Amino acid sequence: MITFRQTTTSDIPTISEILAAVSLQFGGGENDLSDPVAGWVACSDDKPIAFALADRKAGRLLIIAVVPEATGKGLAGELMRQAEAWLFSHGWNEIKLTLPDKSHEHALGFFLHLGWTHSQEEGEGLRLKKANPRTLIKLEEHFIDDPNTGYNRIVRLQRAPSDKPHCLCLFLDGESYWRDMDVIPLLNELIEEAKLPPMTIALVGHVSGSARHEDYTCNESYAHFIGDAVMPWLKREVSGLNDYGHTICGLSLSGLMSVYLTLQYPQYFPGCISQSGSHWWKHEWFVAMARSQSPIDARFWLSVGDLETDVGVKHPPTGLLQKISQIEGVETATRVLEDIGGKVHFHKYHGGHSNECWRNELGHALLWIVNNEMQNR
Repeated sequence: MITFRQTTTSDIPTISEILAAVSLQFGGGENDLSDPVAGWVACSDDKPIAFALADRKAGRLLIIAVVPEATGKGLAGELMRQAEAWLFSHGWNEIKLTLPDKSHEHALGFFLHLGWTHSQEEGEGLRLKKANPRTLIKLEEHFIDDPNTGYNRIVRLQRAPSDKPHCLCLFLDGESYWRDMDVIPLLNELIEEAKLPPMTIALVGHVSGSARHEDYTCNESYAHFIGDAVMPWLKREVSGLNDYGHTICGLSLSGLMSVYLTLQYPQYFPGCISQSGSHWWKHEWFVAMARSQSPIDARFWLSVGDLETDVGVKHPPTGLLQKISQIEGVETATRVLEDIGGKVHFHKYHGGHSNECWRNELGHALLWIVNNEMQNR
């Protein structure tokens, strides 16, 4: 199975091995992971077999390399998607790369196929550029390291104006929201139209597929990381941020975790959006846990697609077994949250487990949460 994740310093020896094994390195550059460089690896059975590096300060792709036996599997294209999105998230209208040897026609064809074009920039090698295909955004990146839980994660920020008190919208599965669903322009438009109040947007990153399965299955240590490390850090870091009244959002497994965090930290999160939350996970345990938190004064938007009917399936990469359908799990969570005092909006949309469906409903969900919060004051 092929999985993708962000690189760490422990990957440097393997990256060097990959470089030694390939005859062509797209983009040029060094295997240096110091700021402002970041990287991504494709792994087969947890072993890196391809990687990409990019420099956010220069707006430049540095290098992309795939071991010979893994070429033709789409790894380079996916690594490029992640690297490009990361560069564009730092406010670049245009990003660049250099092919060190003009004779590499197949490399040139690869980049042209992905929307890159020739650049007039002077210098050695073949210069290429790519325009930002989306609305321009600029996210700060902060690395939160908590020795108490052993967790460390990237938190991306878009701050609200600091001259007035405001609330926070915290997203788990941050990369899915800012990169894959492109929600920042959607939220900014609602704020500019005064449909939503000004708010700081924080997006907590995930490391890998297997880390998601560990973190988001109601993991108590991860909950303490968010509630006892990330939230206090945000309060110190963001001027004007309120002590209460915030909203937490998640999808699939992180949707399950967003509900769990609301139950564990209601002082922070009276609003919760769980999009196709994986409430099939230990659903009987979840019901008992939720009832132990009664009463709860919070608002929950729980959604699920009418096509999410699969049962008896195992979810990669760890093989989590889903014994009941997504629909049944969310319906069960709806009932128990209502029973313990929560105000729940259950939304069954037409569709499946997809970014498009989640993006389409997100604005409505936030408006419902915010309007109910204002009425509750």
